[in-house]
Amino acid sequence: MSRFLFPVLFILSWLLVLGATDVPAQEQKSRYVTLVYNDMKVLQEFNSNLQLNRTLESAIHQKNIITAADEVLAKVDIIVEKVQVVLDMFPNNYHIQLVLLPDASEVARTYKQKYGKNVNHIAYYSLSEKTIYISAADTCLRVLAHEIGHSVVDYYFKQVRPPYNIHELMAQFAEQHVTD
Repeated sequence: MSRFLFPVLFILSWLLVLGATDVPAQEQKSRYVTLVYNDMKVLQEFNSNLQLNRTLESAIHQKNIITAADEVLAKVDIIVEKVQVVLDMFPNNYHIQLVLLPDASEVARTYKQKYGKNVNHIAYYSLSEKTIYISAADTCLRVLAHEIGHSVVDYYFKQVRPPYNIHELMAQFAEQHVTD
């Protein structure tokens, strides 16, 4: 019996080790965004939660969409373009990362890891990384438009950033007018 037990335990332990390692992140690129996600379920949840209004939805039908990632990238690029129009800011070489996380607790964990502070955000834009971190479970057009607003303002004012309150007002303005 022990002759069979050792190989079985050995295989099970290796399976546990392999299962405990992080799944490599997948990346897809578009004109404005590098999309980063670890799990296809997270991507699909983000995609289904990101409902566009009629105006934005009509623009998506002109895109060549094959996969869920293609659809997400098309949606995000359309939102970026709309935010730029709303803010009347068209920064050169605009390209950000969009990191999809499963839920708000993962967003909070990531923020704590990077900045050492506890927060209860469902999304945030990292100025230093040029990256939006967002909860797929809590995604909606308003939230993404707001964070993209922060990124567009950040790219537009390269030399001198506006004060935080002004930055926040511009992001709120973008959020409100993209979703109208």
